[in-house]
Amino acid sequence: MGKMDMTRKEWERWERAESSFRAHPRLYRLRLGLLFFEGVVVGIFLLAVVALLVTVCIINPGKSIRLIVFLVLNLFYTAKEYITILSQRPWSSLPELRSEDWPDLFYLVQKTAAAVGAPRIHRIYLDPGDFNASVSVAFPLVPCLRRNILILGYPLLAAFGERGLRGALAHELGHVAHHDTVNGGALLYVRAFWLSVQLGVFTLVLNPWRRSYLRRIGLLMSPIERERELAADRSIADIFGLDTLRETLVTLQLRAPDAELSDVLKSIIQSGSADTVSPAAAIRAAMRRHVPTETARRRLERSLRSIVPPMEEHPPLAVRAGTSDVAEMLAFASAPQDAIEKVFGSADALDGTVDEALRPFLAQASEQFRENIANLESKLESMPAAEDSPDQILERVGILNALDRKDEAREVLRAGRTSHPDNLALEAAELCERLSNVASAEEGAPVADRLERIVESDPIMRIWAEGPLVAHYLEIGAVERIKNLLDLLRHGKKSLVRRLDAKLRPTDDICAEPLTESERADIAQVLAGHSVKEVYAVRRIYEGTGIHTSFLVIRWRTLANPGPLLVAFNDAFEDYSVVSGTRSLFKRFAELGVSPIPVPRKASHESSTGS
Repeated sequence: MGKMDMTRKEWERWERAESSFRAHPRLYRLRLGLLFFEGVVVGIFLLAVVALLVTVCIINPGKSIRLIVFLVLNLFYTAKEYITILSQRPWSSLPELRSEDWPDLFYLVQKTAAAVGAPRIHRIYLDPGDFNASVSVAFPLVPCLRRNILILGYPLLAAFGERGLRGALAHELGHVAHHDTVNGGALLYVRAFWLSVQLGVFTLVLNPWRRSYLRRIGLLMSPIERERELAADRSIADIFGLDTLRETLVTLQLRAPDAELSDVLKSIIQSGSADTVSPAAAIRAAMRRHVPTETARRRLERSLRSIVPPMEEHPPLAVRAGTSDVAEMLAFASAPQDAIEKVFGSADALDGTVDEALRPFLAQASEQFRENIANLESKLESMPAAEDSPDQILERVGILNALDRKDEAREVLRAGRTSHPDNLALEAAELCERLSNVASAEEGAPVADRLERIVESDPIMRIWAEGPLVAHYLEIGAVERIKNLLDLLRHGKKSLVRRLDAKLRPTDDICAEPLTESERADIAQVLAGHSVKEVYAVRRIYEGTGIHTSFLVIRWRTLANPGPLLVAFNDAFEDYSVVSGTRSLFKRFAELGVSPIPVPRKASHESSTGS
């Protein structure tokens, strides 16, 4: 887990919800029911307001033209948003696995469904790149139209043996048997209504309540969702035994680090065989890669001692498996991985389906990957041979890590620490790298303590330290340390945000943003045809921290109100703050020798503006 934008008070609020549910489950569910009733009452009030307005329009139609237009537009927008949310289908773009093509799969699924007491699964879809399995439902609140959907990730199929696959199916179908999909569908209808409803000034007045209501629903639902996950796990143990549950969980833990589709495709691209290698075969090879016993032991030790933040739905591994004994779990690390052969007949039975889905993405990713590598190498070559400042050293380290030249990055960082022993950013970067590789809580304690002191001395250092510290404390199960860290991160947060979000001023420490020709062309292409004469790509540097803010500063041709375009451009450029320039800024750029990027008057057909 990365950064956490919350406070100790918020964390403890989630913890109290969990303990309250465990102590008084019936009373807790009553509170949740009352919360739903509160939403219904406020919804009825809104409908009454609408009915009153409609009545006014009917009585005096000639004098209510504006009100009629207002109502029609707001109700149309609300209906459009509501239908958009409810019509989302996670399986709509996935290939379907039909019963006539894969009868053994359907037999196994329906047999497992009957064993857990779940209704029939109507359709099964294959997700080519997701290390996951899930169930969903179409028309959850209409029994005669309800359709139960099962989605199976291909990497998951490649990682499991037949017993592990049975366990995964029992878990997902257990959700269907316990009506989790129907209850989740009902909750979706409620949330979707309050997310989409628009009634001008009335919803503006109700917005504080609406935000509070949606937050309270999420808070109260969290422990119930955890209980649903545990109940689904019990379905595995009740039907197939505890060994099947543990084999399923161990396989998930051991294979998850190898399951990132981006990493698999990246390895294909790096090998230069993107046009010849089957993505499906590459996924199988990645999922079936041998995990040495010591590596498996370390991964399981880490997983069994880790905690899960109280707002997440999956319980800790030790709770799910019913044990924290690593040796007991390690016995399942060498489980066979033959589910595809057993259920689909052969290892390459699904290759055509998976390859057809992934090849377009692979082709696009291949081109983007090569371009990114070329850009990074170009930036690396353009940097001075000997870095004098900590900022240059940290930038070089970042580029080397992005190029997977991690040993070189460590050497550069180590040399930088020798040259600048008192620089906090270099020290924080080195400590973060050490913290990610510690073997125990005892080994990591002095590293974590020093990182916390660094953040306390300069809040901007949280950008380096926050993610590694949170991940480490979650991994060692240190709840109180997380709470103390949240207190520490809160200290100085407002001043840090003001510092990072401050307007760009001529007196700031500014330099040109290093861009390749292709990056300059892309920026110009997005801005073309929007009254932009030229744009300056610059950085505001926070000296000695290794941190900077990137800006695109626009010189307009003629434009009275640039506000809407600036919003659109900020959406289009995620890594930049897009702002309008001033005479003093442009003068400063000229003094620094920052050259502008000229922007064409007309956009080309390939332009992808965010407006």
